[in-house]
Amino acid sequence: MMEISIKEVPLSGIKTPDQLAAFILKSLGLSDLRDERDVQILLAFVRNKDGLKVDEVKKIADVGQTATYSKINKLLNAGLIYKSKGSIYRLRERSLKDTLDFRVRKEISKVFDSIVEISEELEAKIK
Repeated sequence: MMEISIKEVPLSGIKTPDQLAAFILKSLGLSDLRDERDVQILLAFVRNKDGLKVDEVKKIADVGQTATYSKINKLLNAGLIYKSKGSIYRLRERSLKDTLDFRVRKEISKVFDSIVEISEELEAKIK
């Protein structure tokens, strides 16, 4: 089940990689940005096309094992990354753009289509 909540976030003045990553995370409802480590983890996945092991993410995030898995699971549940052979986590597609465009957009459309279908059923039953 995908856990994303789309939010409109102001884009003005956003230029650095950290700011752009923060914009994406906040727009997808994946971070309230109180913890800059979320940004660093997303950037690490974008930079490391071959993926990251848990210990590498733990080192980047500078948190304990449980918190590291929590951060990884948030990205897994959002459909941004997946676990491949050898316990390596990677972006779902070749790039973050492709991941968002092909995977996340597809999932959001599927959920929204289901909501629309249910709303039609609801209206038919009320009439």
